[in-house]
Amino acid sequence: MAQSVIEALLKSKIGLDANSIGADAIASAISQRMADCGITDIANYLGKLQASTQEWEALIDSVIVPETWFFREPESFVFLKHYVLSEWLPANPQGVLRVLSVPCATGEEPYSIAIALLEAGLNPIKIHIDAVDISKKCLLKAQRAIYNQYSFRSNSQSFQEGYFQPTEAGYHLSEEVKCMVNFINGNLADPAFLADRPLYDIVFCRNLLIYFDLTTKDRTIQVLERLLRPEGLLFVGQAEAWLLLKTQLVSVRQYSVVAHRKSTAGENVRKNHPNLQRQDFIGKNIDVLNRRQLPKKTHSKFAAPERLNVAPQNPISPKELKVNLLEIARALADQGRLNEAVKLCNDYLNQNQVSTEAYLLLGQVQQAMALNERAAQSFQKAIYLQPTHEEALTHLALLKEHQGDADSANLLWQRIYRLTKNR
Repeated sequence: MAQSVIEALLKSKIGLDANSIGADAIASAISQRMADCGITDIANYLGKLQASTQEWEALIDSVIVPETWFFREPESFVFLKHYVLSEWLPANPQGVLRVLSVPCATGEEPYSIAIALLEAGLNPIKIHIDAVDISKKCLLKAQRAIYNQYSFRSNSQSFQEGYFQPTEAGYHLSEEVKCMVNFINGNLADPAFLADRPLYDIVFCRNLLIYFDLTTKDRTIQVLERLLRPEGLLFVGQAEAWLLLKTQLVSVRQYSVVAHRKSTAGENVRKNHPNLQRQDFIGKNIDVLNRRQLPKKTHSKFAAPERLNVAPQNPISPKELKVNLLEIARALADQGRLNEAVKLCNDYLNQNQVSTEAYLLLGQVQQAMALNERAAQSFQKAIYLQPTHEEALTHLALLKEHQGDADSANLLWQRIYRLTKNR
């Protein structure tokens, strides 16, 4: 009972969905904090937690796992430099580039951003980087800027030699880069997050939304939209892109990069967004499916989809409906109708047992439903069918990280790195 209350507190205060990391992980964190406090009864620990801000912060530090390293997903930083040099700088020759990294964890991401911008040739006085995290412990480590070799996986020795000084304590980051980042303690799940700050040209918020419950996901995305300038860029994690389909954010078509641009007009979003273009075509298929395929008892569980005015003289043949079954499943998932999407994925797989894309979509939907073990199995089946499928490998690597299986995740990241290196 007391653990359920603590899980509810974590959900209300920081938006953490207990299913995203598992009740066992939360129980382990609670047990460790109880031992550190010399408390043996969980009800007594709950009382201390509610009375002590310091203990609350300590529990957060025990629950969150800052998995990060320098230049993680290097294609994002390559694209960052390209965007700044080809678009932002010509349009703002005298401006200051404003960048936000949230959550910044122990600092590897914002410092990577700073280094990438320096290597692009920008003057440090023309760069402003804010880095925010809810953990004061992580921020202290980030401000020290001393790292061990684990923070440099997937990077060459020359990278370390260029910006770090090896010492007995670890690798010290150069003062030039340290001075470029402004660290802030804050909670992105707070609707008033950074409300008093100027807008940002670029926001990195990768692999955080997957830990939130649906309500906090929606609220956080609204905050991220508010923080971005028109035409600004948002970088998110591979497993989070689907959450942005019904926003002002338009997917940037760049291989291996999960970035979205803030549009200034809804008309442009529909015109340029490939997923919305797809939904214009398959919306009528969803209507047909609602009438003919789905059991009536499922209708009450989901909000009705937005209906399009489809002329009755344009019926959809059974053959066409079969061909588009996977696209309909994807659209239902986009609308939040996850149980229905799973059913259609399975129906599709009954007819197409070697479809990599179907297993990938099924895994994404299962992960959104917090069915992590099933999602892992689906991603593994996709990888079995296509061992070089980078998106499936990335989803599985992220999922293994969230489950605390660092060894498996690292093997997958090494595999992904070899694929990108050999392209």
